[in-house]
Amino acid sequence: MYLYRLEVECSKGKLTVITAAEDEEKAFRAVDEHMERHFLTMPDIHEVTLLEKKRISPGTAYVIDMK
Repeated sequence: MYLYRLEVECSKGKLTVITAAEDEEKAFRAVDEHMERHFLTMPDIHEVTLLEKKRISPGTAYVIDMK
């Protein structure tokens, strides 16, 4: 199992989605599912970019700089 950090460019701007998945295909599918749950009206998704992939182990984390 891996932890994926993905950047989503959509009509709402740039978003970061972090999800746990067995492979990249499932991680990209999870983005759509999480976006549908998060927004009342699904924004138009322009591009999804995989930024990082880490094997899940105790203490696995991402530091996200919110400039």
